[in-house]
Amino acid sequence: MESSPEKSPYRPTVGAGSQDNPAGLLGPEWQKRAEEELNETPENYRAELDALRGMVTNDTNLTVPNKDEFLIRFLRARKYDNKKAFHMLQRYYLMKLKCPELFGCPIPSECEKVFELQAQTMLPQRDQLGRRIYIIRVDYFDASRVTIEDIFRANILALEDIVREPETQISGIAVILDMSGLSLQHAKFFTPYYAKRMVELVQETFPLRFKGFHVVNEPFYFDAVMTVLKPFLKEKIRKRIFLHGTDLNALHAFFNRDILPNEYGGNAGSFDNRPWKMKLLSAEVYFNNLKNYGYNTKIDKEI
Repeated sequence: MESSPEKSPYRPTVGAGSQDNPAGLLGPEWQKRAEEELNETPENYRAELDALRGMVTNDTNLTVPNKDEFLIRFLRARKYDNKKAFHMLQRYYLMKLKCPELFGCPIPSECEKVFELQAQTMLPQRDQLGRRIYIIRVDYFDASRVTIEDIFRANILALEDIVREPETQISGIAVILDMSGLSLQHAKFFTPYYAKRMVELVQETFPLRFKGFHVVNEPFYFDAVMTVLKPFLKEKIRKRIFLHGTDLNALHAFFNRDILPNEYGGNAGSFDNRPWKMKLLSAEVYFNNLKNYGYNTKIDKEI
């Protein structure tokens, strides 16, 4: 894999672009934050990127996008440690190869029946820490209309979209999980198999910084769900799980009301994922092209 053309040896300000930053340019504050939090110095940028590219090139069974910006997302997720970044990149593609029913990224039009449930959305505004906020409403997942695999892959699509944003690579994502209406029809979501896969996605596989999981409206028996999850969780992630119950004031201690939907005591209008869905649909070609990359089917590595 060759490096994409560039004008200078240090190019941390160039990314794939985002909704609020179409050119993909990072201002001085974002650059400073990347250096302080992720070790993204001019020296590290060039040396770690070259080292990671060399590892990818040597893995002859693997094909990845021929762009620095793609590799940078893995370096940022692993604070510019090229070996850890390469291990994450391998897991990322091995999971897609071995568990395509869960980790294979669909094109947005394939997820329309999931989006129509109004069960998940990425908020248009970042929080006060610059993070993206993803809301999942369990009660709206209708098991008679969609499968757990449909839902899992729609969430993968959401992550694949925002990981293109340089700002999100730096600041990360926080999840608000609304557990109201949790019932037996949702039990499959939290079996050990799916729980393990979800945790692997967060901890080892996807090149994003998962900064917090905020559970609201959880029933008393949610403790049973946590019992399933805990054996797979690292201490760092455990400390980022917050159970708020029906106390929205506790949620507001973490997120400004101005960015939250009315349903969560916010001032941003009613929950509506249609603008987000249209944004995803407009990127159909990009997501279709993702199918050109990954490990060939002859690979036999453990994940």
